Amino acid sequence: MMRVAYLLILIAIAVMFPLALDLSGRTAILFVFVGFPAMALAILIYVVSQWRAGAFHFKHGSRT
Repeated sequence: MMRVAYLLILIAIAVMFPLALDLSGRTAILFVFVGFPAMALAILIYVVSQWRAGAFHFKHGSRT
């Protein structure tokens, strides 16, 4: 699943480059409908995979 998340982030970054170079409506619409959902889905996949791996498990004895 992490490879899918990496691929989605690369898609989002690839869509951001034309947006940074040309701030027109066409590139903004491309980012809104392609780049941002790809980035949000990649972040969601990453958080879920890390949660399933135990990254967000807090032990009661350690608060440091």
